[in-house]
Amino acid sequence: MTTSTRGTRVPAVLVLEDGRSFRGRAYGAVGETFGEAVFSTGMTGYQETLTDPSYHRQVVVMTAPHVGNTGVNDEDHESARIWVSGYVVRDPARTPSNWRSRRS
Repeated sequence: MTTSTRGTRVPAVLVLEDGRSFRGRAYGAVGETFGEAVFSTGMTGYQETLTDPSYHRQVVVMTAPHVGNTGVNDEDHESARIWVSGYVVRDPARTPSNWRSRRS
């Protein structure tokens, strides 16, 4: 989770090409990015989505409302790095609850 010096989450905004904007809060890297907005409908597999080179320069919008409760493990990467330009989640889990999880 990305926080300010006071412990509050940083505001974030997704701006579409047609000018529509959607406000939220950052929970990862903070900064500006650019990419094609695409959707992922999986309820699991977010670790694979983030590290899949086919999502290079894309902002992935997850359609499943709750993401992150299985955490991150060392076995399910598609590659050695994160390829997405951005990642949009409605309700990110704060604490993973899977026996395979090594990180949140």
